[in-house]
Amino acid sequence: MGKASRPSPTGHFRLYKTNRSKDDHPLVIQMEYTVKSVAVRRSTGFSVKEKDWNPKENKGRGGLRAGYGPDYRNVNNRLVKRVTELDTKIAEWCEKHPNQLTVEIVRAFMDGLPTTRDDKGIDFTTFVSDNLQHELDRNKIGQSVYKNGISGMNIFKMFLKAEKLGTYACDKIYVSEISTGIIDRYIKWRREFKGNSDETINHALTPILKACQQAMIQGYISSSLNAAIQDMRIAKATSLQDADQTKVKHLTKEQLVKLIEFYHSDTEARRREYVEMFLFALYACGLRIVDIFTLQWGDIDLEHRTLNKIQVKTRNRNVVPLTDQALEILEKWEGRNGRFVFGLLPDDFNLDDAASLYARRNNVTKCINQSLTVVGKKAGIPFDLTFHVARHTFAVQSLNNGVQMTMVSQLLGHSSTEITEKVYAHFIPAKLRDELLKMDLPSL
Repeated sequence: MGKASRPSPTGHFRLYKTNRSKDDHPLVIQMEYTVKSVAVRRSTGFSVKEKDWNPKENKGRGGLRAGYGPDYRNVNNRLVKRVTELDTKIAEWCEKHPNQLTVEIVRAFMDGLPTTRDDKGIDFTTFVSDNLQHELDRNKIGQSVYKNGISGMNIFKMFLKAEKLGTYACDKIYVSEISTGIIDRYIKWRREFKGNSDETINHALTPILKACQQAMIQGYISSSLNAAIQDMRIAKATSLQDADQTKVKHLTKEQLVKLIEFYHSDTEARRREYVEMFLFALYACGLRIVDIFTLQWGDIDLEHRTLNKIQVKTRNRNVVPLTDQALEILEKWEGRNGRFVFGLLPDDFNLDDAASLYARRNNVTKCINQSLTVVGKKAGIPFDLTFHVARHTFAVQSLNNGVQMTMVSQLLGHSSTEITEKVYAHFIPAKLRDELLKMDLPSL
């Protein structure tokens, strides 16, 4: 039976030694505590030569040998008294705040600073989620906004873990630890690793900014910090050039035919495979690239011709029918790889490892999009071909062929039709005009 771990850390002493330390020179005695594998050290103000130091002295805490001189007992007693007092304070704190001890708290004890927190030790993501619940209870937001907000905070926790910004846990920070620096890194992370648009990022920031306003009112963060955070929304593009970049880029049927013709004539095998993945994403109801490279054979029901997958971005389960074209591509890949359909991940890859997943996603996206850009130019596509164009193409072609907006939204895996309408709103007027013409009402 293993030895039970202590509920709180205990301190010990060590000599501070570097490569430049000389054997005959005194070394500083440091007091050390280890919290979650992180060593926190502070100088005791005493120094001793290495030959006079015994790491087993004072019941294994470390101390001076008798050879140090007649004062060795006095120094050892002072060291033990200091560390025992700290042990007691830390143990009492841990008893009142179980499982909440952090490196910062231990540093405060060792530096003689206050350990009480203005934010009462409240977790930031929990605070945001609670604020969303309060807004929902007061009918200030709807269910879809609430669910999107909760999903966004789960992604924020992934970000903290992936970027190693968690403090008292790998994916948690206290309310008072939120900063403009963390939010700025969050914005960049969502752009680079999740490939989110500025509009999507602003939606994700909304519950965070609202919670920060509430945190300021409750005295958890300063008014100046809150003001700086409230100003962190991404401004809309104002130039014509920037505005053009926000348009939904999609393939017309003629451009899609050109792409397929190039695919059949292309002699580069890997590039052909990327086009097959692109076309499968299109034919399988506009899958995102992250759902393509995490697609497992276990997600596919060939008997019922369906794809049943939990989306990586939204964590929603999406069930879509597989078209003949999608099944034809699957036949090309059957038996070529193990667990993952397109072989972009090793069979033993842990899909719950968010940091590794998004690092892979970034590399895969960059590699595939570089190849697709070349393909697009060779096929005569008038804009840069990227993987996300497949998703837009599916949506636009579906709307143009009379599929209802609610159905398109469901097939894309959007959490609400509001998202679908915002992205594809400018395709609707032409569709409505076509529907009105079908009525063939008599004229004067």
